[in-house]
Amino acid sequence: MLITTACLFLVIGSVLALTVGAYARRAADEAFDRVLTASALSIADTVGIEEGSVTVDIPYSAFAILGTSRLNRVFYRITAPDGSLVTGSPILALDIEIAHDEHLHLHDSMYRGDPVRIASVQRYRADTATGSGGWVGIMVAETREARQELARHLTFNGILPAVAIALVSGGLILVSVRSAFLPLRVIESNLRARRPSDLGRIDQEVPVEISALVSALNEFMDRLGAVLDGIKRVTADAAHQLRTPLAAIQAQAEVGLDEVQDPQMRHRLSRIHHNAREAGLLATMLLSDATTMHRLETQEREIVNFGHTVADALQMLRAESSYANLLQSLILEIQEDPVLVVAEAVVLREMVRNVIENAFIHAPGPTFVKLAVSEKGAVLLVMDRGPGIPDDSKYKVFQRFARAGSRHPGTGLGLAIAKDITVAFGGVISVADRDGGGLVVEVILPVAAEEVSI
Repeated sequence: MLITTACLFLVIGSVLALTVGAYARRAADEAFDRVLTASALSIADTVGIEEGSVTVDIPYSAFAILGTSRLNRVFYRITAPDGSLVTGSPILALDIEIAHDEHLHLHDSMYRGDPVRIASVQRYRADTATGSGGWVGIMVAETREARQELARHLTFNGILPAVAIALVSGGLILVSVRSAFLPLRVIESNLRARRPSDLGRIDQEVPVEISALVSALNEFMDRLGAVLDGIKRVTADAAHQLRTPLAAIQAQAEVGLDEVQDPQMRHRLSRIHHNAREAGLLATMLLSDATTMHRLETQEREIVNFGHTVADALQMLRAESSYANLLQSLILEIQEDPVLVVAEAVVLREMVRNVIENAFIHAPGPTFVKLAVSEKGAVLLVMDRGPGIPDDSKYKVFQRFARAGSRHPGTGLGLAIAKDITVAFGGVISVADRDGGGLVVEVILPVAAEEVSI
């Protein structure tokens, strides 16, 4: 856009310069031609023929007028009716064909390598002695230095005001455009500063010219928010409604496994139990996701003790019998000084739970959980001795419903939800291989101001 505008101004400026230059040259020629023709006519008025000889009395004023410019040089030639030279330069205007009439003619020619402007006029004179007559030619020429100087002066004086006006007008237009678009830039800044889940209306005052645009944006965000809220409600309701029948199926399968001895039937019941457990876990994660997103949108951030949140998450996992054995092998290390972060306590606890639960699901061995403050921020490390993740699959672990392989347990939602929460709190989450085998999940959150305490 900038290059196009520059090219447009260049073309307009070139056309303006050419137009003003042509006008200046024409004006200079008209001004000097009047003086040149007056000189030629004053000489023509003095020519005559006496006894076969042409007489001329060149008035002083004829050349005095032309000599006012120090830049110009003046030449003349007067010829008899037979074409012979009477006085002046013998080589002036030899390339010009002179018409035998009393009209004044102007010509451009060269004289000794210099461009000249020539005024020529013919006068018919009769011999006072014999009565016979003929056409006497008068040519007066001057060089073009003064004309060119005047043309340059006129061009400069013509272009300079136009350029000044253009610059001032351009500046005023730029200021006006910036002022007109300032409300849009403010709206842009506000929208960029919003959280991804913030679909609130734009409530700032805007000029009448863009009020329709802002109104359309507000209506669009209202519709989009309503659609997303509906999707979240359906997801949460479906997950909630599915948990009870899935738990019942899982319980019935467990009872069947205790009562049935047939190997083939036990295998089928085991598959039913496993699939019901996986479906129940998925329903739980979907409900957790919907709840988490709702709290991120509606709850205010506050100063949270990260260490207490980790302890609460472990307490929730202890309440679930599925992880009782794994919790006994968990190693917990939290620094003594409080680790303070700006977050929402319930959502932060859900993030910690998902990361630790991911380790429990994939790693039967001991799990190491460490929380400390470093130069990077508040760092939570969850390290396991599971099978790990291949390098070519690490980028997928934070994608929804992505798993390292079809035979790996889990829903593929835990780390995806953990990433959404971490990013919402201004942090980062990553995975890496653990020395000696296993996986390390690292969560880094900004530390709250030191002077603030809870």
